[in-house]
Amino acid sequence: MSEYPYDGPPPPDNVVQGVAPPHSIESEQGVLGAVLLSDRAMYSYVVESQLKADDFYRERHRVIFGAMVEMYRESEEIDVLTVTEHLRARAQLEAAGGQAGIDELTAAVPAVGNMRRYGEIVKEMSLMRRLLTATYEIQASVHGRESLPREIVEQAERSMLEVAHDDSTKAFAPAGAIIEHELEIWHKLSTEGIAMTGTPSGFADLDTITGGFQPGNLIVLAARPSMGKCLTGETLVHDPRTGVRRRLDALVQDVEGGEEAWVTSLGGDLRLRPQRVRAVARNGRRPVFRVQTKLGRSITATANHPLLTVRGWKRVDELQPGDGVAVPRTLPHTAEERTLPDAEVVLLAALIADGNLTQKTPRFTYGADSPVVETLEEAALSMGVRPSPQDASLTMCLSAGRGGPQNPVTAMCRRHGIWGSRSSDKFVPDEIFRLVDHQIARFLSILYACDGHVYASPRLRQIGYTTISHRLARDVQHLLLRFGVVAKVRVLRRPVYEGTATRAYEVLITGQTDIRRFVDEIGVLGKSAAMARAIAGLANVRSKTNVDTAPPEAWALVDAARGTRSWAEVNRAAGYPSTHNWHVGSRGLPRDRLALLAGVREAPKLDALVHSDIWWDEVLGIEPAGEAETFDIEVPDDHNFVADDIVVHNSALVTNIAENVALHPERPMPVALFSLEMSEGELAQRFVASQASVEGDDLRKGRMKDERKWKKVLEAASRYDRAPLFVDDSSDIGVLEIRAKARRLHQQMQTEYGGLGLIIIDYLQLMRADGRTDNRVEQVGQMSRGLKILARELDVPVIALSQLSRGVESRTDKRPMLSDLRESGAIEQDADLCVFIYRDEYYNPETTEAPGEGELIIAKHRNGSLGTVHLVFQGKYTRFRTLTREYE
Repeated sequence: MSEYPYDGPPPPDNVVQGVAPPHSIESEQGVLGAVLLSDRAMYSYVVESQLKADDFYRERHRVIFGAMVEMYRESEEIDVLTVTEHLRARAQLEAAGGQAGIDELTAAVPAVGNMRRYGEIVKEMSLMRRLLTATYEIQASVHGRESLPREIVEQAERSMLEVAHDDSTKAFAPAGAIIEHELEIWHKLSTEGIAMTGTPSGFADLDTITGGFQPGNLIVLAARPSMGKCLTGETLVHDPRTGVRRRLDALVQDVEGGEEAWVTSLGGDLRLRPQRVRAVARNGRRPVFRVQTKLGRSITATANHPLLTVRGWKRVDELQPGDGVAVPRTLPHTAEERTLPDAEVVLLAALIADGNLTQKTPRFTYGADSPVVETLEEAALSMGVRPSPQDASLTMCLSAGRGGPQNPVTAMCRRHGIWGSRSSDKFVPDEIFRLVDHQIARFLSILYACDGHVYASPRLRQIGYTTISHRLARDVQHLLLRFGVVAKVRVLRRPVYEGTATRAYEVLITGQTDIRRFVDEIGVLGKSAAMARAIAGLANVRSKTNVDTAPPEAWALVDAARGTRSWAEVNRAAGYPSTHNWHVGSRGLPRDRLALLAGVREAPKLDALVHSDIWWDEVLGIEPAGEAETFDIEVPDDHNFVADDIVVHNSALVTNIAENVALHPERPMPVALFSLEMSEGELAQRFVASQASVEGDDLRKGRMKDERKWKKVLEAASRYDRAPLFVDDSSDIGVLEIRAKARRLHQQMQTEYGGLGLIIIDYLQLMRADGRTDNRVEQVGQMSRGLKILARELDVPVIALSQLSRGVESRTDKRPMLSDLRESGAIEQDADLCVFIYRDEYYNPETTEAPGEGELIIAKHRNGSLGTVHLVFQGKYTRFRTLTREYE
């Protein structure tokens, strides 16, 4: 047939030529003839079936049906005569087949009563032709290799969706027709008093300004990352790949420059593991506080930065002296093994311990009975240096000789950055942290042989190392963690030199397990007899209960595991008298006793605590440390990392909006939440904690013994079981994949809900770039544009979370502006609504007049007014609520 409504590329070679696309001329004649015989049929086809002129295969039939639709809209009578005159007046009668063509339609109707079925057949044939057209276009794109494969797949899926929803590319529409359609909507809203025209956010003041999130709109919700949780730049962060500790400010700078960074993170099983840094943040100059612990560790952080306790995460300003905080008892090392010549390890250890590195030639000072001298001489000779001992002063000069080549020992010291260091400034070079375990053991063995001691008495065993460099003491304490040896750094009371304020620091090992591990895996050169005495009879020395002890709060876990059993029963099962007093809740719980109680009854949580990588250190004091530039990093899944050898947390409005929409009591709407930052388990915890008004950490740690709380949790879980809230926690996803998944879910929700009510992406900068460009600004622009297209395509509001740039921190007024949107002005251009989150308490914790409040600043509203909405932030429930003020 000559009539072929296909404007795309020619059919592929494997398509049978000369075969007409699917159609039914008889059904088309039946529809048109039925309308001519009964114009009431137009209501069924135009309003209910939405049959359109383009659904007809034969061109003359399209012209006739188009005329019928025009006459219907103008409320004109429809029959053979009126349709003929309408077409003649518009010079379309010939195109419609003439008077005879119209007359024959009425005779072609087999049965007027079947006109609905005729219309369905016409619609089905039209759908098949559009499907055929779409497949031709897809095949042409594939054969022509016009785009990237991923883009072709995305286009194919979109084409199929357009076919399914009869939503092909729009043609021009007359402005008058558009305005007439909108007038009907405005009139209905006015007469019925409807103010909510979009998806309600659940925050009344916000919905008053916006009328809800409007279909087809892109909403950008932006804030500074890691809001409120910051550490200072000199904080040392452990890198499990290298073993080296990096300054936090340097790590942030490297990540901003595109480098990959790794940290050590504590998992839900309380075991440490490597995790990649996902994002970094510079949080400006903030008041900070120094937390000091019994093991001699310290960390400087903002008042609201959380540390891990037995009862969960606690902010610095919530901690008290005596509280137990989690620190690592061992540290993972996953790097490729690296080594140094043994002579270099020996010389570095000896010179760091007792070397003079500030004169022209390196010198080593030793005691009369030093076991290191012979080993050091051999190391020096192997490097081509002739040691020159001066017996009177007990000083060994490591010289290359007069007129000789450059001193290789001096060059080595320069290479490792220790040349010129005074005794109070010495440290362990980074290269030592990178070494294999047996070379680190060798380094420590020499170090302890110079300035260490091994002490054994009937009542006490201890191994110590003394230095006047606080940095060196902390470095040694950290190195010992590679062997699972926990040591304490303490300040000795007596001054090192009479009449001076110089104090010495002692790295002290007193735990039985730690002493045995040190002797077995490290040792001290020349002190084998002393080490043997330390090991001999070690089991007979009573272990101090304050060495490796969980805080008294751990008894709550024991009590939960005990269940209905009496303490007398527990005592007998543990091999104690039934009247044994454990001092429940008043004393700490040593690890060995915790293990004993965990074995009495199957208790996975207790067992995890027993075999954890955590040592429970005790807070000694918290003091103001002035103001400092602050930073934070974002770690996926676990959301914590080891900094200054202490476990710290890293950085919720969007989840509140999601639950408000999906759990709406009268009109719940489906929500698709793409969470690139949090796992589905973490989101579940946050959702339930918010709805049940319980602390999320209580859920994670199983502290839900209160029956009333547990009932609230079950009720909240039940509400979510019925809620149309769908989560995708793919961490590596691009805009094309998001659009494809959203289309499928939108299709699935059509029958029950009419499609999706809201799509959320958390967050924009974590999306994978699908294009070929390496320019980050262009990549982010493509992402925001893709999300805008998705919103228009599905006629659904899309919320994209975005980060703000560091420009906020450089201003006196920290409230965000549109220019602060990070990495791309395209985000602002594409967005219909830009909303910023601001909490004055974050920037001014001491002087804020709005503690616990947050502001939603509407900085751009394409179709409405701007304004500020005040909310209450309930941090312990991770929840925002509408602020209700008393009358003033």
